[in-house]
Amino acid sequence: TINLNKIFPEELENGSIVMENFLGHWGNVSVEELAKICLIVKWLRPKRILELGTYNGMTTLQMALNAPLECVTYTLDLSPEQEASMKLGKIDELVAKQFKDKFHTKTGSYFAGRGDLNIIQLLGDTAKFDYSVLGGKVDLIFIDAAHDYENKKRDTENAFRLLAPGGVILWHDYGQVVNPEVTKCLSDYASKYKIFHLRNTDLAIYYNAK
Repeated sequence: TINLNKIFPEELENGSIVMENFLGHWGNVSVEELAKICLIVKWLRPKRILELGTYNGMTTLQMALNAPLECVTYTLDLSPEQEASMKLGKIDELVAKQFKDKFHTKTGSYFAGRGDLNIIQLLGDTAKFDYSVLGGKVDLIFIDAAHDYENKKRDTENAFRLLAPGGVILWHDYGQVVNPEVTKCLSDYASKYKIFHLRNTDLAIYYNAK
């Protein structure tokens, strides 16, 4: 468990960020987590961002707001048809139910109509998706899709395959009691890769420093 300045130059933490409509609701990242994600985006100046698990698009919006204008932010989630037909884990099933029945939001609703931002919504299963549509390596990957071990493992394998030199992978829900399989999966990968837990968050991080 470490602070951002143990991974990145101290200048990252001194950066300024922009956030809009950032409080979100149950299932979204916390404000502190969001601020740290945005600081990383602002410092990294990515050309491509990939988010696995769009949900309502609140995190997507903040990442795009802090990325360079030329950056493309891709975000991938199940289509309504896939969500209805696929067997989800208990946590993901609960999240999907709350998403529809309590909060009445739709996938990507937070960035809907934001033509000023270069966000591309992709639909599909993250484990089976053809990532060649991205057109190259990705500088920042945020993983917050299915929370069972096997899906998290597949998402992580794809992320390491897609990551550009100097790129960053972030995972949400590390260390959460309700998501033990996420923690187990990342703990297993930490024996091979330098994956750290960011202090005061449920974020894990890998920085592929050049």
